[in-house]
Amino acid sequence: MELKFVQNHVESDLLILRKYQQIYNKYRDEGIIDLDKRMRHKFDFHIYRLEDVVPLINGDIPPTRQTPYWIVLIKEGSGEKSIGQFNFPIKDNTLFVVPRRVMHTSKYYSTDCTGYVMVFNIEYFLNSSFSKQCILNRKVLKSSGRPYLYLNKQQADTVAATFESIMQEHAIDRLEKKEMIAVKVLELLIQCDRLFNDAKLTASDMKSHPLIEQFAELADNNFRSERSVQFYANVLNTHPNYLNFLLKKYNGLSAKESIDNRIILESKLLLANSSFIIKEIANQLGFADPNNFSTFFQKHTGSSPVAYRTACFQFNIKCSKHAV
Repeated sequence: MELKFVQNHVESDLLILRKYQQIYNKYRDEGIIDLDKRMRHKFDFHIYRLEDVVPLINGDIPPTRQTPYWIVLIKEGSGEKSIGQFNFPIKDNTLFVVPRRVMHTSKYYSTDCTGYVMVFNIEYFLNSSFSKQCILNRKVLKSSGRPYLYLNKQQADTVAATFESIMQEHAIDRLEKKEMIAVKVLELLIQCDRLFNDAKLTASDMKSHPLIEQFAELADNNFRSERSVQFYANVLNTHPNYLNFLLKKYNGLSAKESIDNRIILESKLLLANSSFIIKEIANQLGFADPNNFSTFFQKHTGSSPVAYRTACFQFNIKCSKHAV
């Protein structure tokens, strides 16, 4: 009976992995894939071995966003990763966290990787013996902090052991299975918090003021339609000057600069990864006139949208030839 459950369980996990693969292939031209919209099958928790995931997706995750959190440990592997505004190399013993609804993309140089991928929604913990705030309060899940860390071998082995215990619990049918997994996930998050706290990160890497976190989430949801600092200050029940002070202190940017940067980040992803024409991209980002979008983009990047897209296209061709 237990063997049959494990077999069905593995087949179910594989089906979800294949669904990710199909969505990545089918909607790649959208520029940024919203997995909440594209994934018909909703789930609260899944965990995989990296060696099962990377070959299936051919080492490539296009720009995506999703409500569930991702926690990934790369034991062995190399590549490039982007999470929000952060770009960093993937190498052995890399730990990274993707907060909810934050854009991320990956490119692995080889499918010969080992490690773990865990994807979970906060709803998974609603019926657990501890409050979901125990999860939400973990610093590593905040969208305004640095999302990655390079571990030494001993640290990586400790984290890997926790991942492995979660995988074993996930694979076996027990009455208390869900509660045990919830406890072990909390243990993993506490481990991650301690590792990030113990690391020699600068103040700008540890942006932990609650108002900054609220602003980051608010801006991510509203930057296409709301660019007034006053709007964000009103929603956060604070003064625009104080909001600017905090953002300058923790991020080095004013509120207006932060909002503009969010628009530019989205613009670059759409220009580099989608087949939308400039007018369509401008419309998606809240610009009624594509000329205003072009002027805005040129001002902040020093390049026109067309020139930026052409440069990305030529770079991708060069990389493809080099890979061959």
